[in-house]
Parts: sequence; C-alpha cells; structure tokens
Amino acid sequence: MNVRKHTSRSAFAWMLLLLCAGLAACSSSPDPKQPRVFFTSPSDGATVTSPVKITMDAANFIVEPAGTVRPGAGHLHIMVDTDAVPVGQVVPKDEKHNHYGQGQKEAELTLSPGTHTLLLQGTDGAHVALPGEGMTQKITVTVK
Repeated sequence: MNVRKHTSRSAFAWMLLLLCAGLAACSSSPDPKQPRVFFTSPSDGATVTSPVKITMDAANFIVEPAGTVRPGAGHLHIMVDTDAVPVGQVVPKDEKHNHYGQGQKEAELTLSPGTHTLLLQGTDGAHVALPGEGMTQKITVTVK
C-alpha cells in the first residue's frame, strides 16, 4: 500500500468534513446580534380558542410606541392570513393588518374557526416595514 497516497486521501477527507461542518454551522445559525421579532405564544401549529391570546417579543430591537423613527427601535404588527408588507412600505390599516403602535407585546385577536396564518412584522415608528430576515415570523394556528 502506498502510504503517501493513503495519507493524502485521509487529509482530503478531513478537510472536506471540516469544510462541510463549517458551512452547515454558518447556514443554520442566525446571527444572534441581528434584530428579530417573534411570537412567544401561541406556538406554531397550536390549536386555540377565540379570542386568541397572543404574546410577542423582540431581540436586539426596542419595542416602543409609534411616532419617532430611530435606529434599532419600532413597534409590532400582526398580519392575519396575508403576506408580509414589503420592506420600505407602510403597513396598511385594515382588518388583516393589526397595529400595536403603543408598543404592546400582548394582543387578543378574534378569529373564525379554522386554520389561520399569523405573521408578526417589526416596523419603524412610522409603520414602515424594516429590512432583515428576523423582522418577520410566521406561525399557523387552528381555531376550534
């Protein structure tokens, strides 16, 4: 057996393994320093009764009343059965877009029986959708 050939193959295998592990770590872990918004309850896939009690929070993002636009701060909106508002656009005020402009982190939504998609979105003090992968979170709930 050629020792040199065997050593080269072993070294290549280890390098390939380390490269794959490094790429997996980079792609699967969100940056803990980036701002993000999230539901604390209900959990994704939960069966609930109406009115649905919702709690939400944020990390690396200050939740405060609307009115002042400042970096790293804003307030939350819950969209019901609709998509996120595109970055840079103002969240509309209608039955599918619920505004929490007083800086609330708790809400109650009256929802009809069935399956609903809830989307939490962080905005600035002027209700403008903010950039960042973590500035939205979507869950699905089933109302009995």
